[in-house]
Amino acid sequence: MKTETHSTKSENRRDFEAFRKRLLAELQIHQDRVDRARNELPVDSDPDDDAGVATRSAYREVTMGKLERDLQTIVEIERALRRLDGGQYATCVGCQSRIPDARLKAIPWTRTCIECASGRSNHFAPSLRLTPDPAH
Repeated sequence: MKTETHSTKSENRRDFEAFRKRLLAELQIHQDRVDRARNELPVDSDPDDDAGVATRSAYREVTMGKLERDLQTIVEIERALRRLDGGQYATCVGCQSRIPDARLKAIPWTRTCIECASGRSNHFAPSLRLTPDPAH
């Protein structure tokens, strides 16, 4: 039995190493996007006409939205890397169950299992819910 436990730990370590590589690659992708978005933000200047102002404003809003999403993803990836280093990776922060590999492959920085992410679990801490609590 010790051999099974050892091989399982070895396999988990190897699997987590693959997730670490994926997380680091995703981190680089999102950091590159943030750099590009910052460089692409239009500089305020005197507009030629109302259409130019509207176009520049819309482009800026879209770019800022992408920038915010990428920055949030970077934060989540960094948290996942810390959980990986701390031995807590692949453990749901809501119910403490193992997050399935299929979910981790889809979203390697996820903190929750499907049940907790969708709010179906009663174990999920109110402060971690993705949607506001109707009681508040």
